[in-house]
Amino acid sequence: MSTTTDLNPQLESRSGRFFARYYDAMTRRAEETWGRPLRTLMCGGLTGRVLEVGAGTGANLPYYTSADSLVAVEPASEMRAKLERQAAALPLDVTVVDAWAEQLPLPDDEFDTVVCTLVLCTVVDLNAALAEIRRVLRPGGRLIFFEHVRTHGAVGLLQDVLAPLWRRVAGGCHANRRLLSALRDAGYDVQVHEFVRPWPRYPTNTPYARGSARPKEQQVTGE
Repeated sequence: MSTTTDLNPQLESRSGRFFARYYDAMTRRAEETWGRPLRTLMCGGLTGRVLEVGAGTGANLPYYTSADSLVAVEPASEMRAKLERQAAALPLDVTVVDAWAEQLPLPDDEFDTVVCTLVLCTVVDLNAALAEIRRVLRPGGRLIFFEHVRTHGAVGLLQDVLAPLWRRVAGGCHANRRLLSALRDAGYDVQVHEFVRPWPRYPTNTPYARGSARPKEQQVTGE
């Protein structure tokens, strides 16, 4: 459904296809030790219409136990094939969409919640992606996120140095993305619930921030 094919060519490059093909194997230990409890915490209580941007291979899908419906967006073909198989095995009403975060082929004010987990580091135009998320959220809706962000000090400087190489080998991931400030600059009210620093701590993806964000003009009075 996407009309643009070059927003992130690294996703479909040889390294990007390798990253997508073996992503589940590479993250299996993390899922077993700390990923699954976090996904339960983030997704288990979500209700109404949910959009997941960059749904990957579908790691979050089993945890949407209270949602009425889910639209799962994923532009990487290798991951999307696995996502579609995962979605077909669930009782939840899931629609899989081939699209980029920067160009969502979805109606305005459509979703109660948008979920992003470990995906906003990969988008090429973060401002455009945040504007699209804002557009499809209904008034009073919110973005739920779990993303790695640039840290401070020497490790942050190392992330800056490693960022160009890391983008090439990790499907376009920006090791030094300043997500929280970008959300605020885009007009979101941001709440960080926790910073997660699992062990071992790789310099390219630490710390992780779990939080929520609401477009300021969409906030419901009294919340």
